[in-house]
Parts: sequence; C-alpha cells; structure tokens
Amino acid sequence: MITKQLSLLAFTILLSVSAFSQTNQKVDFTEFIKEVQKWDKNENEVSLTFWIPNTYWHIALANNPKIDEESVANIESLFENYIFVCIADIEITPYGTMNYSDEKTLRKSLSLVDSLGNKYLPLADKQLDPEMVELIDRIRPMFAQMFGQMGEGMNFYLFEVKDKNGKNIIDENEVNNFTIKHSNKSFEYNLPFVSLMAPKACPIDNEEMKGNWNYCPIHGVKLGE
Repeated sequence: MITKQLSLLAFTILLSVSAFSQTNQKVDFTEFIKEVQKWDKNENEVSLTFWIPNTYWHIALANNPKIDEESVANIESLFENYIFVCIADIEITPYGTMNYSDEKTLRKSLSLVDSLGNKYLPLADKQLDPEMVELIDRIRPMFAQMFGQMGEGMNFYLFEVKDKNGKNIIDENEVNNFTIKHSNKSFEYNLPFVSLMAPKACPIDNEEMKGNWNYCPIHGVKLGE
C-alpha cells in the first residue's frame, strides 16, 4: 500500500506546479498558496515556512481525471494526525549563489506554539513510522525540483498537536491560530483560511465578496452569510 501511496504523492507534488495556473477550481489555488506559505525577506536573507495542510492535496488535484477521490483520501490519511511543514533559511551571496541552514540547525531552532502558548517540538525520525520517514525522504527531491535552487535548502518536519482524545486540534477550516518559529523568526497562521471560506454577496448588486468580510466596502451594507 505504501508504495502505491508514494507513487501517488510523487505525481501529486509534480502536478501541483501546473495547478498554480488553473482557474476552474472552487478554491483559488494561487490564493491558497499565499496563505500556506510565509516568507521573511531581509536584504540577502530569505526564510520560508510552508505549512502543507491536508486540504492541499485535495485542492492540488481538483478536477484531475487521472486521480480519483479514493486516491486523494489515501494521501490525506497519511498526514491527518500531523502538522506537516517545510522550512528553509537561506543566505543569497553577492554572486547569486545560496547558502542554506542545514537540517540539524533548522531543527534546533524549530518549534510550534499554539493559541494557548503551548510549545511543541518537531518529531524525531525515531518517533515516526519508518514508512513515514521514507515518504518524507521521497518528498524532498520533488520539492527541490519544483522550487529550483531554493528547493535544495528545504527541510520537512512533522508535529503532533492533539487534544486529550488524540485529535489534531489545528484545522485550516476552523477558527484558530498558531505560530511556527525557526531561524529566530516567527510565522503566524490565522485560521480559517480565507481562500477556503465560502464567498459572500453584496445584497445591493450581488457582487461577490471575500468570505471573511462583514460589510461591503462599496455600499457599506452588511453582507449575508
């Protein structure tokens, strides 16, 4: 089963490159990516946090006839109990080359802080199923291919952030917030993602508005749910 899932995941990630330009999806993939990717850019230094929530896999494969819902569900099931993040800390030299913080340096600086201030550290490989470790090892070169030179400095980590019943407490569709910290920087995520919210309509001209807006910016009237 894991071999099949690995193959599906590989195809999914590579396919995601073309998904940026798709416009016939219910969720705007470009806007979604803006919300899951957080950048800190300062002169010649660039830091990235890329949270890959379960919704990512479904959105990236929307309307693709080559992959069915069951296959997408299999991919989602692999990550449903984790917070899966990709991070990088990069120095760009005057010659245009890149120096990357290595995996161990990034891991030592990395933590997740939930809305109550609880701190979580990334899981060590020995805490993961060997198949999951293999899966992440297969993902790394795929992202390197997708992001080019910058992708070579990306590293992947898993967190467990669960309630007393063992359920993941962070859901991109529910009201919440958390912060990823690494490389002496903080990357805050405020949920739910606007790109995943149903749009609202102005009651005057029926113009479509963002789902997190309460009032029409043109007419000043309250928007319906």
